[in-house]
Amino acid sequence: MTILFASDLDQTLIYSRRTMGTGVSEEELVEVERIEGKPQSYMTEKSQSALWNLDSSICFLPVTTRTQAQYERVTGIFERDGRPRFAIVSNGAVILENGLPIREWSDNIRQQCVSRNTIIHELLPEIERHFTEEWVLDVREADDWFVYMIVDRERFPEEKLDFYTQTFREIGWSLSLQGRKLYFMPESITKAGAMEYVKNRINAEYVIAAGDSLLDLGLLEKADLGLLAAHGEAVRSKVPLSGHIRITGKKGIKAGEEILEKVSSVSLQHR
Repeated sequence: MTILFASDLDQTLIYSRRTMGTGVSEEELVEVERIEGKPQSYMTEKSQSALWNLDSSICFLPVTTRTQAQYERVTGIFERDGRPRFAIVSNGAVILENGLPIREWSDNIRQQCVSRNTIIHELLPEIERHFTEEWVLDVREADDWFVYMIVDRERFPEEKLDFYTQTFREIGWSLSLQGRKLYFMPESITKAGAMEYVKNRINAEYVIAAGDSLLDLGLLEKADLGLLAAHGEAVRSKVPLSGHIRITGKKGIKAGEEILEKVSSVSLQHR
Protein backbone atom coordinates (compact mmCIF):
# COMPACT_ATOMS: atom_id res chain seq x y z
CA MET A 1 0.00 0.00 0.00
CA THR A 2 1.24 3.48 -0.90
CA ILE A 3 0.59 6.08 1.81
CA LEU A 4 0.84 9.77 0.99
CA PHE A 5 1.95 11.98 3.88
CA ALA A 6 1.13 15.53 2.82
CA SER A 7 2.35 18.03 5.38
CA ASP A 8 2.58 21.75 5.79
CA LEU A 9 6.02 22.93 6.91
CA ASP A 10 6.03 26.15 8.96
CA GLN A 11 4.51 25.71 12.43
CA THR A 12 3.69 22.10 11.59
CA LEU A 13 7.00 20.33 11.01
CA ILE A 14 9.47 23.24 11.29
CA TYR A 15 9.55 26.20 13.69
CA SER A 16 11.30 29.50 14.24
CA ARG A 17 12.56 30.54 17.66
CA ARG A 18 9.45 32.65 18.03
CA THR A 19 6.97 29.88 17.24
CA MET A 20 8.56 26.75 18.76
CA GLY A 21 7.03 27.28 22.18
CA THR A 22 8.34 26.09 25.52
CA GLY A 23 9.45 22.76 26.89
CA VAL A 24 12.27 22.15 24.42
CA SER A 25 15.96 22.31 25.27
CA GLU A 26 18.71 23.70 23.09
CA GLU A 27 20.26 20.23 22.88
CA GLU A 28 17.11 18.85 21.23
CA LEU A 29 17.13 21.30 18.32
CA VAL A 30 18.54 20.83 14.84
CA GLU A 31 18.74 23.66 12.33
CA VAL A 32 16.86 23.10 9.07
CA GLU A 33 16.97 26.52 7.39
CA ARG A 34 19.28 29.52 7.11
CA ILE A 35 18.67 33.01 5.76
CA GLU A 36 21.70 35.14 4.94
CA GLY A 37 23.86 32.80 6.97
CA LYS A 38 21.69 32.97 10.09
CA PRO A 39 19.64 30.06 11.50
CA GLN A 40 15.95 30.54 10.77
CA SER A 41 13.99 27.32 11.34
CA TYR A 42 14.36 24.20 13.45
CA MET A 43 13.04 20.73 14.17
CA THR A 44 13.83 18.59 17.15
CA GLU A 45 16.37 15.88 16.54
CA LYS A 46 13.63 13.37 17.34
CA SER A 47 11.37 14.82 14.63
CA GLN A 48 14.12 14.91 12.03
CA SER A 49 15.04 11.31 12.74
CA ALA A 50 11.40 10.22 12.55
CA LEU A 51 10.94 11.97 9.20
CA TRP A 52 14.13 10.51 7.75
CA ASN A 53 13.16 7.02 8.89
CA LEU A 54 9.57 6.86 7.70
CA ASP A 55 8.60 3.51 6.23
CA SER A 56 9.37 3.07 2.53
CA SER A 57 5.63 2.74 1.84
CA ILE A 58 5.17 6.41 2.78
CA CYS A 59 5.59 9.14 0.19
CA PHE A 60 6.41 12.42 1.93
CA LEU A 61 4.88 15.43 0.18
CA PRO A 62 5.88 18.88 1.51
CA VAL A 63 2.94 21.26 1.10
CA THR A 64 3.68 24.90 1.78
CA THR A 65 2.57 28.45 1.17
CA ARG A 66 6.24 29.32 0.64
CA THR A 67 7.37 30.16 -2.87
CA GLN A 68 9.75 27.76 -4.59
CA ALA A 69 12.78 29.87 -3.62
CA GLN A 70 11.68 29.99 0.02
CA TYR A 71 10.99 26.25 0.06
CA GLU A 72 14.42 25.45 -1.33
CA ARG A 73 16.06 27.12 1.67
CA VAL A 74 14.68 24.37 3.92
CA THR A 75 17.39 21.77 3.39
CA GLY A 76 17.52 20.17 6.83
CA ILE A 77 14.32 18.16 6.51
CA PHE A 78 15.80 16.00 3.77
CA GLU A 79 18.41 13.36 4.54
CA ARG A 80 21.55 14.14 2.51
CA ASP A 81 19.39 16.60 0.55
CA GLY A 82 17.39 13.69 -0.86
CA ARG A 83 14.36 15.77 -1.74
CA PRO A 84 11.08 13.97 -2.47
CA ARG A 85 9.89 13.56 -6.04
CA PHE A 86 6.99 15.98 -5.54
CA ALA A 87 6.51 19.15 -3.52
CA ILE A 88 3.64 21.64 -3.45
CA VAL A 89 4.61 25.31 -3.12
CA SER A 90 2.84 28.68 -3.37
CA ASN A 91 -0.13 27.13 -1.52
CA GLY A 92 -0.87 24.79 -4.44
CA ALA A 93 -0.33 27.10 -7.40
CA VAL A 94 2.87 25.24 -8.22
CA ILE A 95 3.68 21.52 -8.05
CA LEU A 96 7.35 20.60 -8.31
CA GLU A 97 8.40 17.28 -9.80
CA ASN A 98 12.07 16.53 -9.32
CA GLY A 99 12.59 20.21 -8.54
CA LEU A 100 10.86 21.60 -11.64
CA PRO A 101 7.34 23.13 -11.85
CA ILE A 102 4.71 21.07 -13.66
CA ARG A 103 3.73 23.63 -16.27
CA GLU A 104 0.34 22.23 -17.21
CA TRP A 105 -0.80 22.40 -13.58
CA SER A 106 0.22 26.04 -13.04
CA ASP A 107 -1.14 27.09 -16.45
CA ASN A 108 -4.53 25.67 -15.50
CA ILE A 109 -4.49 27.47 -12.14
CA ARG A 110 -3.57 30.74 -13.87
CA GLN A 111 -6.49 30.36 -16.28
CA GLN A 112 -8.87 29.84 -13.36
CA CYS A 113 -7.57 32.93 -11.59
CA VAL A 114 -7.92 35.06 -14.70
CA SER A 115 -11.45 33.83 -15.43
CA ARG A 116 -12.52 34.64 -11.85
CA ASN A 117 -10.71 38.01 -11.73
CA THR A 118 -8.70 36.81 -8.75
CA ILE A 119 -5.39 38.17 -9.94
CA ILE A 120 -3.08 40.48 -8.04
CA HIS A 121 -3.63 43.67 -10.03
CA GLU A 122 -7.37 43.34 -9.32
CA LEU A 123 -6.74 42.78 -5.61
CA LEU A 124 -4.27 45.57 -4.82
CA PRO A 125 -6.78 48.45 -5.21
CA GLU A 126 -9.11 46.66 -2.77
CA ILE A 127 -6.29 46.27 -0.26
CA GLU A 128 -5.46 49.97 -0.58
CA ARG A 129 -9.12 50.83 -0.06
CA HIS A 130 -9.57 48.75 3.09
CA PHE A 131 -6.14 48.88 4.72
CA THR A 132 -4.60 52.25 5.53
CA GLU A 133 -3.95 51.60 9.21
CA GLU A 134 -0.59 52.04 10.90
CA TRP A 135 -0.46 48.33 11.75
CA VAL A 136 0.16 47.50 8.08
CA LEU A 137 3.95 47.29 7.82
CA ASP A 138 4.33 45.98 4.26
CA VAL A 139 2.41 44.40 1.38
CA ARG A 140 4.23 41.75 -0.65
CA GLU A 141 3.49 39.66 -3.74
CA ALA A 142 4.35 35.95 -3.95
CA ASP A 143 5.49 35.06 -7.48
CA ASP A 144 2.43 36.82 -8.95
CA TRP A 145 0.08 34.26 -7.36
CA PHE A 146 -1.12 35.84 -4.12
CA VAL A 147 -0.44 38.66 -1.67
CA TYR A 148 0.55 38.71 1.95
CA MET A 149 0.64 41.62 4.33
CA ILE A 150 3.15 42.05 7.15
CA VAL A 151 1.28 43.40 10.17
CA ASP A 152 2.05 44.63 13.65
CA ARG A 153 0.23 42.00 15.71
CA GLU A 154 0.14 44.16 18.84
CA ARG A 155 -1.90 46.78 17.00
CA PHE A 156 -3.80 44.49 14.64
CA PRO A 157 -7.57 44.64 15.39
CA GLU A 158 -8.46 40.96 15.85
CA GLU A 159 -12.12 41.92 16.21
CA LYS A 160 -12.20 43.12 12.58
CA LEU A 161 -10.74 39.93 11.05
CA ASP A 162 -14.16 38.39 10.43
CA PHE A 163 -15.27 41.55 8.61
CA TYR A 164 -12.16 41.55 6.42
CA THR A 165 -12.56 37.83 5.73
CA GLN A 166 -16.16 38.22 4.59
CA THR A 167 -15.40 41.34 2.53
CA PHE A 168 -12.64 39.67 0.52
CA ARG A 169 -14.45 36.34 0.25
CA GLU A 170 -17.16 38.15 -1.71
CA ILE A 171 -14.60 38.95 -4.43
CA GLY A 172 -13.03 35.47 -4.47
CA TRP A 173 -10.17 35.75 -1.98
CA SER A 174 -9.67 33.85 1.27
CA LEU A 175 -7.81 35.37 4.21
CA SER A 176 -5.51 33.65 6.68
CA LEU A 177 -3.66 35.30 9.55
CA GLN A 178 -0.49 33.44 10.46
CA GLY A 179 1.78 35.15 12.93
CA ARG A 180 2.73 38.52 11.43
CA LYS A 181 1.46 37.60 7.95
CA LEU A 182 -2.06 38.14 6.65
CA TYR A 183 -2.50 36.11 3.44
CA PHE A 184 -4.87 36.96 0.58
CA MET A 185 -5.34 33.77 -1.45
CA PRO A 186 -7.35 33.29 -4.69
CA GLU A 187 -10.07 30.68 -4.26
CA SER A 188 -8.60 28.69 -7.18
CA ILE A 189 -5.31 28.12 -5.36
CA THR A 190 -5.61 25.36 -2.77
CA LYS A 191 -3.30 22.85 -1.17
CA ALA A 192 -6.05 20.24 -1.38
CA GLY A 193 -6.39 20.45 -5.16
CA ALA A 194 -2.66 20.09 -5.70
CA MET A 195 -2.48 17.19 -3.25
CA GLU A 196 -5.20 15.33 -5.18
CA TYR A 197 -3.14 15.70 -8.35
CA VAL A 198 -0.08 14.13 -6.69
CA LYS A 199 -2.20 11.44 -5.05
CA ASN A 200 -3.47 10.35 -8.45
CA ARG A 201 0.00 10.49 -10.02
CA ILE A 202 1.47 8.06 -7.47
CA ASN A 203 -1.73 5.99 -7.01
CA ALA A 204 -1.73 6.52 -3.25
CA GLU A 205 -4.34 4.47 -1.43
CA TYR A 206 -4.30 6.33 1.88
CA VAL A 207 -3.56 9.98 2.72
CA ILE A 208 -2.36 11.48 5.98
CA ALA A 209 -2.30 15.28 6.04
CA ALA A 210 -0.91 17.64 8.67
CA GLY A 211 -1.18 21.39 9.14
CA ASP A 212 -1.94 24.26 11.47
CA SER A 213 -3.68 27.08 9.59
CA LEU A 214 -7.00 27.78 7.89
CA LEU A 215 -5.18 27.38 4.57
CA ASP A 216 -4.49 23.76 5.59
CA LEU A 217 -8.06 22.77 6.45
CA GLY A 218 -9.07 21.83 2.92
CA LEU A 219 -6.00 19.61 2.72
CA LEU A 220 -6.91 17.86 5.97
CA GLU A 221 -10.53 17.46 4.92
CA LYS A 222 -9.46 15.62 1.74
CA ALA A 223 -7.21 13.22 3.66
CA ASP A 224 -8.14 9.92 5.26
CA LEU A 225 -6.51 11.15 8.47
CA GLY A 226 -5.92 14.80 9.31
CA LEU A 227 -3.51 15.95 12.02
CA LEU A 228 -4.02 19.52 13.19
CA ALA A 229 -1.47 21.28 15.39
CA ALA A 230 -3.16 22.51 18.57
CA HIS A 231 -1.38 25.88 18.58
CA GLY A 232 -2.51 26.94 15.12
CA GLU A 233 -4.92 29.45 13.66
CA ALA A 234 -7.37 26.72 12.62
CA VAL A 235 -7.86 25.52 16.20
CA ARG A 236 -8.06 29.06 17.60
CA SER A 237 -10.74 29.97 15.07
CA LYS A 238 -12.94 27.14 16.40
CA VAL A 239 -14.20 26.16 12.96
CA PRO A 240 -16.10 22.84 12.83
CA LEU A 241 -13.85 19.86 12.08
CA SER A 242 -14.69 16.51 10.49
CA GLY A 243 -14.34 13.41 12.62
CA HIS A 244 -11.20 12.18 10.88
CA ILE A 245 -9.27 15.33 11.85
CA ARG A 246 -7.43 15.04 15.16
CA ILE A 247 -5.93 17.89 17.15
CA THR A 248 -2.53 17.25 18.68
CA GLY A 249 -2.19 17.10 22.43
CA LYS A 250 1.02 19.10 22.31
CA LYS A 251 1.78 22.59 21.02
CA GLY A 252 4.76 24.21 19.32
CA ILE A 253 7.69 22.18 18.11
CA LYS A 254 6.59 19.22 20.23
CA ALA A 255 3.41 19.03 18.14
CA GLY A 256 5.69 18.29 15.19
CA GLU A 257 7.10 15.33 17.09
CA GLU A 258 3.59 14.09 17.88
CA ILE A 259 2.52 14.35 14.23
CA LEU A 260 5.46 12.29 13.00
CA GLU A 261 4.96 9.70 15.74
CA LYS A 262 1.37 9.28 14.56
CA VAL A 263 2.41 8.95 10.92
CA SER A 264 4.88 6.22 11.84
CA SER A 265 2.22 4.42 13.86
CA VAL A 266 -0.32 4.53 11.03
CA SER A 267 2.22 3.17 8.55
CA LEU A 268 2.80 0.16 10.80
CA GLN A 269 -0.95 -0.48 11.00
CA HIS A 270 -1.24 -0.51 7.20
CA ARG A 271 1.60 -2.92 6.49
